[in-house]
Amino acid sequence: MTNLFWKGQRGGLVTLAATEFGTEEELEDYLARNPQLLGDVVILARQTRSGSRRDIPDLLAVDADNNVGIIELKRGRASEEVIPQVMRYAVWAETNPDSIKSLWLECDHKPDDMEINWDALNIKIVIVAASFPSAVMRLVNRIRYEVELVEITRFISGDNEFVLTNPRAPEELPSMGIAKPRQAWDEAWYRQNYNPSSVDVFMHAVRRVEKLIKARGWRLETKFNKHYVSFKYGVPIVFGLNWIGSKSFCLFFKVPRELAESIRIEGLEPLRYEEEWKQVLYKVEDTDYPIQKLTPLFEEAYRNVTGQAP
Repeated sequence: MTNLFWKGQRGGLVTLAATEFGTEEELEDYLARNPQLLGDVVILARQTRSGSRRDIPDLLAVDADNNVGIIELKRGRASEEVIPQVMRYAVWAETNPDSIKSLWLECDHKPDDMEINWDALNIKIVIVAASFPSAVMRLVNRIRYEVELVEITRFISGDNEFVLTNPRAPEELPSMGIAKPRQAWDEAWYRQNYNPSSVDVFMHAVRRVEKLIKARGWRLETKFNKHYVSFKYGVPIVFGLNWIGSKSFCLFFKVPRELAESIRIEGLEPLRYEEEWKQVLYKVEDTDYPIQKLTPLFEEAYRNVTGQAP
């Protein structure tokens, strides 16, 4: 049994035991109400019929990289049977874009500026479970779709709940002459798909943010994605830079709207606030952009996501 030790303000330790979700439906409801546990995703639908009676994905979502997410939930330990299960869901989604598009159009909280290529959907599989055996960790390497594995554990103390999310990397397989290609999002990919001069400015901004993070001693991970670079505290994103065109990009900060509107930066105005992603955007114009002026937003985003003083 996993235990979480919580040190209170008075110095004593409170021992919390892991509390399993009663049913997969309870876990599904929990994640539908708290999608931020899975990163930047917007839930489109729950328990969507996918062609056959037995094939019903738990959750369908889109993420900030315009991927259509097939999210399968297991309240306990995942078994090898989850592999063919999610493969059926993914193939259905890829071959039935009109069904996904209908759900997208019916969604009343979808991002207004997101454009999805319905003629060539990017499918991503997310499997959520209490734990993953080695067999599952190895088998996902044989899936041609992008796959994320997330372990989730809940702890309860009175009226308080604590949720531990743990992303797991698939286990590498020994080389057998056949390798599964994995897309690497990096500076080289950006240079092939965005304006090269803009990539220079973008990467300059990334390095400046990394320098700020290092100076503050914040333990954040830099993660390159298809359309953005994020600085993460485990699973949650704290802030980052995202492309809004082939030549333009913004700094974004994960703070509530009220807080974003209360912070005034002399000489700078936010581009917009994105309610779906709970982030405020500031457009970066060139390498001389005064990133240091945005320090209050860096600090408040860090405080908002980590719960720690910056």
